[in-house]
Amino acid sequence: MKSSVRAVYLVDAMLKSDFLFWTAIRLARPWMIDSILATPPGVVRRADAQERARVAQILDHILPISPRQQGLANDMAIVSTLSRYALEGIKAPTLIISFADDRFGTYDIARYTAEHIPRARFIGYGSGGHVWVGHQKDVTAEIASFLTAADGH
Repeated sequence: MKSSVRAVYLVDAMLKSDFLFWTAIRLARPWMIDSILATPPGVVRRADAQERARVAQILDHILPISPRQQGLANDMAIVSTLSRYALEGIKAPTLIISFADDRFGTYDIARYTAEHIPRARFIGYGSGGHVWVGHQKDVTAEIASFLTAADGH
C-alpha cells in the first residue's frame, strides 16, 4: 500500500477518534501541521515564536475532532465533485487570499476565481501554508481594509 493511501486511512481514523488525534498532535506534530493544517512544517519552524505559538494553538484547538468528523467528510466529498460556478455573475465585493504552498492546493483555484469574478481582488503569497504563517498581521490588515471599504459601498 502506498504511503499516501496509508496517510488517507490514518487521517480518516484520526478524524473519528479524539484520542488518536490528540496522540498524533503530541507525537507527530510536524506531520499534523503538514497534513491537517496543510502547511509546510519548515515554514512553521522558520517562523517567529509568536507565529509558532499561533500555529500550535490552531492545532490544539481543533479538539475535540469527533463532532466535526461528519462535516469534514462532507467537505472532502463536495470539494471533489464541484461543478463550475458562474463566477462572472457575482456582484459582491470579493477578496481572495491564498498561499502557493497551501497543501490543500487553493492557490491556483483562488487566482482563477479572482480572475473570473468582476472586480475581485486576489492577494497571493508564495509561502505561509493554509494557516498563513508569517502573514497574520498582513492578512488581518487586508481583511479589515476590505471590510471597511465594502461597508462604505
